[in-house]
Amino acid sequence: MVWRGILVLIGAGLTANAVWLAVTSNLNAGVVMQLVLAGLLIAFGAWQRLSSSRWVSLPAILLAAVLFIVSVFLAGFGMADDADYREDALVVLGAAVHGGTVSPSLAQRLDLAIEYHERNPDAVIVVTGGQGPQEDLPEAVAARDYLVEHGVSPRAILVEDRSTSTAENFSFAKELLDQRLPSGYRIAFVTNEYHVWRAARAATRAGLDAHHLHTDTRWYLWPSSFLRESAAAVWSWTD
Repeated sequence: MVWRGILVLIGAGLTANAVWLAVTSNLNAGVVMQLVLAGLLIAFGAWQRLSSSRWVSLPAILLAAVLFIVSVFLAGFGMADDADYREDALVVLGAAVHGGTVSPSLAQRLDLAIEYHERNPDAVIVVTGGQGPQEDLPEAVAARDYLVEHGVSPRAILVEDRSTSTAENFSFAKELLDQRLPSGYRIAFVTNEYHVWRAARAATRAGLDAHHLHTDTRWYLWPSSFLRESAAAVWSWTD
């Protein structure tokens, strides 16, 4: 059937994309999930017995529907920026570093931080992120160097280089900001649109009065990024 051939083609495309990301970028949970999804699509398309079984196809369709609905929700929520450029600080959430070079996603966030700084130069910028696998230095250090190279004064930047999660990004950033700013300060944070919803929850839990700005995810990162974040968002609803 035609639809089975389409599934195989989609699966092959997702496989090629995931392999390319694994080779050229950092391997992460989203890429692994994408490879698993690609394998399932190819199996459904190539093996008629599997695709014709209701015990397999119905749960698969339900799961796909849930992931699609959650992804649409995350994108819509994330693109509705509410920062007013009068906040006291801007927190740039960490993203991958390739060796010692910021990834395209992190560069996007930092470019938006530079634009924010130009409109609100009094705001403190907090760059966040520790050092992960395949990274030669902490994400926050690479981010600070990028900002300084693009004209931001080092005095305007605080470096949070210990965190390993979004929750820690905000928790450790708050420790730095509490020492720098008087009580009652407001922050904005920068991240990709798919990540805003969960990041906003983490900021609130850390005790921060937070608003947000988003960057748009490049099309070739959509599958891995939204798969990973949709799964994380569904899991976080159980907290």
